[in-house]
Amino acid sequence: MNCSCQPNQPSKENNAQFAKWHGIDRNAIDWQPKIDEAKCIGCGLCATTCGRKVYKYDYENKKSKVVNPNNCMVACQTCANLCPAGAITFAEGADTREKAQKIVRETRILPAIQKELENKKEELKF
Repeated sequence: MNCSCQPNQPSKENNAQFAKWHGIDRNAIDWQPKIDEAKCIGCGLCATTCGRKVYKYDYENKKSKVVNPNNCMVACQTCANLCPAGAITFAEGADTREKAQKIVRETRILPAIQKELENKKEELKF
């Protein structure tokens, strides 16, 4: 598989607000999209849909490229769900839901989430 899972060039758009996921360093979490260039049809749906600037579009080669992989929201897979060619993956040989659940277990994030819920009670109250 010919993946564009590594940035081709450093991007200045890595956003500091995405550097942590519930207090955990985003670089420590294995959740980045990978594009199989052989499957990619160059539609650009991923590049135009992602609001976190994970992708750029190579107009010369008519392919999307992953340039800010750690800007991706942990467990988000909107781009993969929308890709008409099935060219975007997040887990090699494993179900993406299983991979996301493993991240939740391994980071032991739930106690921190409970504190976050309490701190945001007025904001999130139904």
